[in-house]
Amino acid sequence: MKTSDEWYTPAEIIQSLGEFDLDPASSEEAYRQNRSAKHFYTVEEDGLNKDWHGRVWLNPPYSNPLIQQFLVRMAEHNNGIALVFAKVEAKWFHDIVLRRSSSCMTGYGSSDRTARKAYSRGTAPCWLHTERKTPGYSQTIPLKGNFFIYKQ
Repeated sequence: MKTSDEWYTPAEIIQSLGEFDLDPASSEEAYRQNRSAKHFYTVEEDGLNKDWHGRVWLNPPYSNPLIQQFLVRMAEHNNGIALVFAKVEAKWFHDIVLRRSSSCMTGYGSSDRTARKAYSRGTAPCWLHTERKTPGYSQTIPLKGNFFIYKQ
């Protein structure tokens, strides 16, 4: 069982989703591996209490209450994509993910072996959209595979 609160998203997944301006919940090591956004905050910088700007990539800490706090902040920012476990049995998933995101997609990409290994405990990843329509930006996620998509 993983004891750390950090899960690093493979670079190819982030890159397939377009450019991001900010990753408010990263680390030096995660950023070295995936270059998630133009700017990032570490745990020491406390991304929850910093300014969020532009299109945000969020792979939040998975412990409570941090996951909930980051997802609420993401919903309030309303411009980005978050990656969390599809924890449909959790109250926070219903209260935040299903009620406050503009759409939610869960499943695995067909070439997503790294993510499959990371999420091998039986819970699929879930991508949450909280994005305003931006000129020239498509909200279509270019991942291939079998997904369930929920839209509000």
